[in-house]
Amino acid sequence: MYPRAIKSYFAPTEVSEVLALLGQHKGAAKLLAGGQSLMPLMKLRLVEPRVIIDLNHVQGLNEISERAGVLTLGAMIRHVELATHARIRQSYSLLADAAGSIGDPQIRNRGTLAGSLVHADPAADYPPAVIALNGRLVLTKPTGNTRIVSADDFFVGPLTSALDEDELVTRIRIPAPSAHTGGAYSKNCQVAGDFAIISVAAQVVLTPSGDCQQATIVIGGVMPKATRAPKAAAVVVGTSLDEATLLRAGEAAAAEVETQDDVRASAVYRSQLIRVTVPQMLRQAVARARKVEA
Repeated sequence: MYPRAIKSYFAPTEVSEVLALLGQHKGAAKLLAGGQSLMPLMKLRLVEPRVIIDLNHVQGLNEISERAGVLTLGAMIRHVELATHARIRQSYSLLADAAGSIGDPQIRNRGTLAGSLVHADPAADYPPAVIALNGRLVLTKPTGNTRIVSADDFFVGPLTSALDEDELVTRIRIPAPSAHTGGAYSKNCQVAGDFAIISVAAQVVLTPSGDCQQATIVIGGVMPKATRAPKAAAVVVGTSLDEATLLRAGEAAAAEVETQDDVRASAVYRSQLIRVTVPQMLRQAVARARKVEA
């Protein structure tokens, strides 16, 4: 099926132009970033925008910076940049893991961080990773006013986010990790690069002696959106992270996260994947934290 013809196409070069166009065409416009989500939806006529605003020439949306204890990522950062950036691989490893898990090289070279987040697919790779890292999204309106929304609150439901029709995600902010911190992300899928049947993001902070001071576990690939597993995380906090404890955390996550049947997998199979993947990601996160510690 071919997309419905659009009425107007704009290729602004400044954020201010984008915001003005969003205000002028509120409800009729769609933003084109990497196009990996928008174009399939248009071909299926699930969305039929009358106006396309192309973000690929806008200055200042593809910067990576770290200052004052915050990593700031421009909305148009490509997946491949996150997957290969030396600083991100070192200190924000689960985000690099997630970026490297997306699609194939062609998709990773075109797709963007904010484009994927705004699409809000429950089976996408970024939502659990950004939630686990306590990320916040900066949303800007045509008036220039901004609001900052936590990743937990940004995802509302399947393909639904907290972004208003006249808002633009300009930046994603992630607090810098403390010492002795490590993270890991992995997904289970039918074929390499596919959407997740389930995914797990794990982040741990260790004490100088190697015990678990803090833990975060987020499960993706479940409806209606990626969800934290606080009971499972509580199992490992204050422990030496021995193998029996990691296995108990997997059991706790499988028990507290509700799964469902669909064409990709059964609820029972998803729960079993959570049960075995959570310990795996915790092991990897701990290994990375101890390597940083050394």
